[in-house]
Amino acid sequence: MQMRLIFQWATILFFFVIALVMELAPWPIGFQAFKPAWLILVLTYWVLAIPNKINIGLAFLAGVIWDLVLGSTLGIHALVLSIAFYFIAKNHLILRNLSLWFQSLLIIIFVFVIRFLIFLVELFLHSATFNWQEIFGAIASGILWPWVFLLMRKIRRKVGLH
Repeated sequence: MQMRLIFQWATILFFFVIALVMELAPWPIGFQAFKPAWLILVLTYWVLAIPNKINIGLAFLAGVIWDLVLGSTLGIHALVLSIAFYFIAKNHLILRNLSLWFQSLLIIIFVFVIRFLIFLVELFLHSATFNWQEIFGAIASGILWPWVFLLMRKIRRKVGLH
């Protein structure tokens, strides 16, 4: 029983590590704006799937790690992710029952709002400019959501995470 629990948490950790690596993966200069928000996609899936295990605390921790990895001001991503995922965790029963395509539309809005909130916090702390091409990354995240969702659900069911 304990080995199964360790394997389940290792699977969750594996997805977060892959998401962080994908966040850091270099893209060609012309396609940098189309880079999906991998960490947000993975965190959204886990909060919707098992909100009793993956919640706001893990969103905060993922935000701190994201700040450390990116070298940004410590706490910006943690603050924004914990606020944003509070609403996801609070409404997980409603969001979980929506169709994948409607969830994709919400993911587009969600990713854009998170990126805009990060900009606002950075603007408050120091001068920052908003790149309106961030909407393309949000659209790419929304387009990828059904495949990310289905892949992670299949793996979650094989591992037996409930």
